Amino acid sequence: MKSTCLFFVLLFTTSLCAQDRVSYKQSLDYTNTGEVVLKEILHYPGKSKSELYQMAEEWFARKFSGEPLQFDAYSEDRSKLIGRGFFSYQFFIVLSEKLAEVSYVLTISVKDEKIKVEMEEIFILGETSLINIEDEFLLPKPAHEVISDEALYKKNGKPRKIKRRHKEKILSYWYETLDSVDGFFRTTREEDDW
Repeated sequence: MKSTCLFFVLLFTTSLCAQDRVSYKQSLDYTNTGEVVLKEILHYPGKSKSELYQMAEEWFARKFSGEPLQFDAYSEDRSKLIGRGFFSYQFFIVLSEKLAEVSYVLTISVKDEKIKVEMEEIFILGETSLINIEDEFLLPKPAHEVISDEALYKKNGKPRKIKRRHKEKILSYWYETLDSVDGFFRTTREEDDW
């Protein structure tokens, strides 16, 4: 009985201390021009650059099936793949459900035993504040105007709720994409010896 109670106490305390992977408090990286860029370097020991490039091509073909895929035309050594993506999500403002759409450029750069995944040129189309003029057309806004630290927080240090939701949805999509890439690259392909 004591061990069972101890187990539940440990489980409860670890669940309280566990942090979500997606948090609006996460700091962002920026390009030289001030645009938001999400990037991660993933390591795959024992895999060559050409093998990683082929895997990246296959992953891109699956991810962007039916969409045009842009390869880096300037890279003779086949070190970079670029694709333009799009996703949408729903969120609530006061009592109404709204739709937001995001366009982005996803780049996978390869070297021996590692890849760099970057999501940049992120544009958000959707309501980004409570105050909107009804006749105003919604125009795509660069991510740095919506989810950067300067745009996200009020003067009192609290986050703006709508912009926080946008940041959380974009980060959630980013981590899903990273998990998809990592899972695909980590799968071992067994040759059939028939």
